[in-house]
Amino acid sequence: MSQTSTFRFNFRSAPGAIVTPIGGPRETESCYSPYVAQQLEVVLAGADPFAAEATLTITFPLQDGSGLSGEVEVTIPLGTTLADATDLVAAAWNAGPQAYQLYGATSDGVDTITLVARSYSTSVPAASLVGTFSDAHTAVTSQTVAASAPSLVMGRFYQLGTVTPSLAISGTPRDARPATTAAGATVATLRGVVGREVNSTMLSLPNPPTAWDAYPAGQVWPGLLRGQVYVQVDPASASMTTSSEIHVVIAAGAYSLIGAVASAADGANTIRIDNAPAGNVLASVVSVEENLQPFTTSSGRFVLLKVNRTN
Repeated sequence: MSQTSTFRFNFRSAPGAIVTPIGGPRETESCYSPYVAQQLEVVLAGADPFAAEATLTITFPLQDGSGLSGEVEVTIPLGTTLADATDLVAAAWNAGPQAYQLYGATSDGVDTITLVARSYSTSVPAASLVGTFSDAHTAVTSQTVAASAPSLVMGRFYQLGTVTPSLAISGTPRDARPATTAAGATVATLRGVVGREVNSTMLSLPNPPTAWDAYPAGQVWPGLLRGQVYVQVDPASASMTTSSEIHVVIAAGAYSLIGAVASAADGANTIRIDNAPAGNVLASVVSVEENLQPFTTSSGRFVLLKVNRTN
């Protein structure tokens, strides 16, 4: 079936639509895609231990619009090992009010200090965080994780995620679980399908009319664990029928849509779930595949699945 109406609310169904029959089993969990905080690493190098007392000064741009710089200064005593020096630098950073407002610092106890942004909107170029020693030691900064606000597309499988430590609230119930795409999932970690409660693609921006609808970072959405839901089909898959195998795409290869389904395996790039072991998510095809064509060429295919995760 192809849907070609230009009035989006006339579509019979939409990817992620939860259409479990009245009285049928239906179970969801509240999830959200967490923001990703920037992470920087400062690596110390040089003579180990320190042959003389040295001072490390780290300058960084303030993020208040003033154009001014902040500074953290730490004195490293004679005989200190690089491992102990990283602890001193991390402690000095966390004790600096201006520095700690931007990043929380941890030491790996070897030679590296990791700085995790305390806001997802903080993103300081690594080159602008400069460490200068009073001796021949060096402190080189690099970015290991870029700040981002990942969205999750409706109608695709997901797995549970984690929250960056500086953004987490320890020991506090949140009522919603952090989640991420199915990239790299196993049959044990695959949870369910990113669902939508209202069967309409008339959603506000940033959802354009010719692209898949997605939940922006931070927005709570229903993850379907048990029930019937429309799931996206990878464009490279053969047509899905009620007798099809169901393989979830977890890495790019023959298929390209992470979290979508396909009718045939692609080695380690897919996970089969129509015959998954007990305790994991199971699925079966309920009805024939559909094709969503909002305005011009088709933006994709989707199929109605019955999903069941029992734990």
